Amino acid sequence: MTKKRIETRTLVLAALFVGINIILSRLGALMLFNNTVRLSFGNVPLILSGLVLGPIPGFLTGVSSDILGFLINSHGGAFHPGFTLSAGLTGAIPGVIMLFYKKEVSLSLIVVANLLVYFLISGLLNTLWLTHLMGTGFAVLLPARLISNILITIVNIVLIYAVMKSLSRTNLI
Repeated sequence: MTKKRIETRTLVLAALFVGINIILSRLGALMLFNNTVRLSFGNVPLILSGLVLGPIPGFLTGVSSDILGFLINSHGGAFHPGFTLSAGLTGAIPGVIMLFYKKEVSLSLIVVANLLVYFLISGLLNTLWLTHLMGTGFAVLLPARLISNILITIVNIVLIYAVMKSLSRTNLI
């Protein structure tokens, strides 16, 4: 039985995505509505990690970025493992979608990946975790969170598509 080693390229890219995520989601975020809505582009590097590295490295990139980001800058908030799971799934979902497409990255693939992350993770799971932390009803939090994340998701799609096209031209993916 041979052990599968992680390539240096995968580790370096994952570390890069973790660092960019921490900067965008922790330091470059705007908190609204009593800290129930975070406007940031922190999902961009996590989605890119799934698309470029695959579902397992994407998941691990998300988990690492959430834990390290919390340790670096927690804003005085409590740690909730649900958000760590959400960050991992944000990296894994695009990787799983790439496995099904098995072709060059297209705009439709990026749209599907972002919409799944938007609805399943930002819309449902993260709202559920916030209800645990804040004691506020799910139906109360959901509308503001969905509306505010529509714009972010559209911008994410444009950014990820541009980055993926650039990466494919430079043969980095």
